[in-house]
Amino acid sequence: MKTNPIHREGTKNVMCSHYRDCLDHAARRFWLFWDCSECTHKSERESLDHRRSKNDSDLDPDLSWLTWEGEHQHVN
Repeated sequence: MKTNPIHREGTKNVMCSHYRDCLDHAARRFWLFWDCSECTHKSERESLDHRRSKNDSDLDPDLSWLTWEGEHQHVN
């Protein structure tokens, strides 16, 4: 399947099954942002269970200690 990230500010679909590929594409080009609005996969949704790898089962998914206020990250 073809992905189509565009180098401009816009929206991203982090639930898309191709998100990791687009992130890699953007990182290789040193893009700070990209837009998914013209991609044929822009509305695609992948379940979180499907995205977990077999090694993820050992990770603690509790991130309650981390909060965001506006643009700033705070650790409780």
